[in-house]
Amino acid sequence: MQQLIDRGFLERWANLRFASRRRQVGRFTGSHASPRAGMSVEFADYREYVPGDDFRYVDWNLCGRLDRLLVKTFVQEVDVPVYFLLDVSASMGLGDPQKAHYGAQLVLALSYLALRSLDRVGVFPFSDRPLDSAPPRQGMTQFSAILRLLSRLDPQGRTSLAEGVSGFLSRTRETGLVVLVSDFLSTDDLRDPLARLHHRGDEVIAIQILAREDLDPAIAGPVHFVDVESSDRMTLAVGPSTLEAYRKGFAEFQSSLRAAFVRHGIPSFVAATDRPLEALIHQDLRSGGVLE
Repeated sequence: MQQLIDRGFLERWANLRFASRRRQVGRFTGSHASPRAGMSVEFADYREYVPGDDFRYVDWNLCGRLDRLLVKTFVQEVDVPVYFLLDVSASMGLGDPQKAHYGAQLVLALSYLALRSLDRVGVFPFSDRPLDSAPPRQGMTQFSAILRLLSRLDPQGRTSLAEGVSGFLSRTRETGLVVLVSDFLSTDDLRDPLARLHHRGDEVIAIQILAREDLDPAIAGPVHFVDVESSDRMTLAVGPSTLEAYRKGFAEFQSSLRAAFVRHGIPSFVAATDRPLEALIHQDLRSGGVLE
């Protein structure tokens, strides 16, 4: 894969970070709020005392007034595991630039933002076969590991979100922010993998990467089609009615895809590979509440 990114490109949005929609419980100091009782700078709430609680956090003034033992809780700033599931199936090898290249650039840029916020970042490429991954870690040495991983990816195999999610869940135990990056051009049922992420408690974001040919094919005449994932072939005479049928079918597919995401409360975004990556990050992801 060609060079993914340069330092100047990354620094242009180095002040952004992920805006988690709910308080997270993490293991290390970071930049996201967590409902964990203990020493911290921000008071959160009171709760009833239970045996074993530290008496230092009992509010004795309230105890005298209410005749109840109430314990102070505090918000602690912690890291949030950020997991990227990147589709590297054969269909992601299409487009100019390749959808896989565009997706890898996006994952690398967002990984950089998360690592600067002291979050742990993990990257899990997927298709329908086992692939190397970068388990979640903190620090800029992890950025180098992610860069090496993404630089040697070669789009192959079929799109299988079910396989990707299954492999991801088997290799991680902690809930976090899961960013799905794929063209989602598959006949597979998305309900089960999305439900499994929802059931575990992960916060999920979906970013669909599409080539201009996916959105608006500019072809005419006898065309020989090859399915890059199944190798199925057909020759078709393409005219205005054929293109109109394609656009209608594609719009219906996109509508059903959005419905699947909405059903699980997943914000979703569509990115065309001929649109500058900076526009996607600064405009769509910020206005959509993913970044702040």
